[in-house]
Amino acid sequence: MILHLPFIIKKMEWSELKLFIKDKVFLIGITIIDKNDQLIEEYQTSGTVKELTDEGIIKFIRPDNSLFQMPYDKESIRLAAPGEYREKETGQVIVNPDYITIWTYKIKDIEHLKKIKSCGYLKE
Repeated sequence: MILHLPFIIKKMEWSELKLFIKDKVFLIGITIIDKNDQLIEEYQTSGTVKELTDEGIIKFIRPDNSLFQMPYDKESIRLAAPGEYREKETGQVIVNPDYITIWTYKIKDIEHLKKIKSCGYLKE
């Protein structure tokens, strides 16, 4: 069960939000499609928020200590229902994460796919 982000968070000032979101655990789902909108992969990862930048980028630290980043978009963030979630690729179990964010990326080529999976959002 995925719940909508609380109204209060949507109304926070940026400086308040930056403090509030720090250290929250996110599940991140990315649907990766090609230039013809064909599904390539459904990728999952997770991380703890290290920082929400003034440029609107959420920087995460993943369980393997690698960095990952996604743009902040309040419409893409949902409260995660309590429970255990297992990442398909790694088998990593995340217990009671705070939020889930879901994205769709259209890739150019296999190198672009590797970069997204390695570090997340890259400004073009």
